[in-house]
Amino acid sequence: MTIENLLNIIGGKPMNQAKVKKVESATIYPSKVELGDLFFAYEHEGIERAIENGAYAVVYEGEHPKISDEEIAYIHVDSIKEATIKFLRYILIQKESQIYYFKSIEYSLLKLISHRKSTLFTILPNNWQKSFETILNSDYQIFITNNQEDAQKLSPQFLELSKKADGYIVNDTLLKSTFKIDKFIYQNMDLTPLFFNDLLRVVEFCKANEIDYDIHRVRYTKEFLPYYVEDDLTPVTRGSSEKVLIFTQDTATIDRAIEYLRHQSKWIKSIALTPPKTKLENIARPIWYENLEYAKEILKNEFYNYAFCYNLDPKDILNRDGNQESTLF
Repeated sequence: MTIENLLNIIGGKPMNQAKVKKVESATIYPSKVELGDLFFAYEHEGIERAIENGAYAVVYEGEHPKISDEEIAYIHVDSIKEATIKFLRYILIQKESQIYYFKSIEYSLLKLISHRKSTLFTILPNNWQKSFETILNSDYQIFITNNQEDAQKLSPQFLELSKKADGYIVNDTLLKSTFKIDKFIYQNMDLTPLFFNDLLRVVEFCKANEIDYDIHRVRYTKEFLPYYVEDDLTPVTRGSSEKVLIFTQDTATIDRAIEYLRHQSKWIKSIALTPPKTKLENIARPIWYENLEYAKEILKNEFYNYAFCYNLDPKDILNRDGNQESTLF
């Protein structure tokens, strides 16, 4: 890429009369710079090392660094992250690659059922710098993120899942599902029926893009993580207790689950523990916990069949010192 084209792409301002006219590749890590590379300096401390490693151009924001080599190009930008975004947009267009935004549960299900060694797609890291390197240095046609803001920045026309594979629920409880997808029946799977349509969308995505997948690998995820427990919050095997804790990071999941249970039986007692001022549609008065100890005391002493635990970590709640078997179901 020529320096002139680079300036047009990222909207940079040249700060010296450089002798170099083009760069070969790019990185944001000074340790990865090779002769002829473009270096995006997220930290000024890495500029000298990048130059020592052979950088032909340095893009930076903020205070102007001391120009130690007049032959290479120093380029100033208002925002280093915006510059890398513009650069990646150009790269994605050149590669004819697509950006997909997956909702949290879709993202989790894809990681479970897909064979990750596919050469067709990759899941971008949550770390922006690592995502930059992944996009720049790979030949994947599809890049997937569960960060909608990043998807929007990388491609204003980012894609989302909409089509669903053929399938339907055969039998279900809140915690288990038996379902048919295409010609196959999957019995008593660790999937709440609340997420069945999400699974259908992920399966259709895999089929449409010829990605190998295995639905038998479906398991509970952080979006809906149930544990049967004793009164002291010791986890036990399924059926050994009438109490179930369900951990989730999504209030909408709690609302959907409460609505599901109301249609199942009016005798089921459900409670929800949330941080103060959290609002739920289907529980007029969730129990607000001020701290972890208060949450644990409520879960030990309240009567319930299902307790929905919002923004709580099972590691902090469950009693792992008990003598009962400490496993999911």
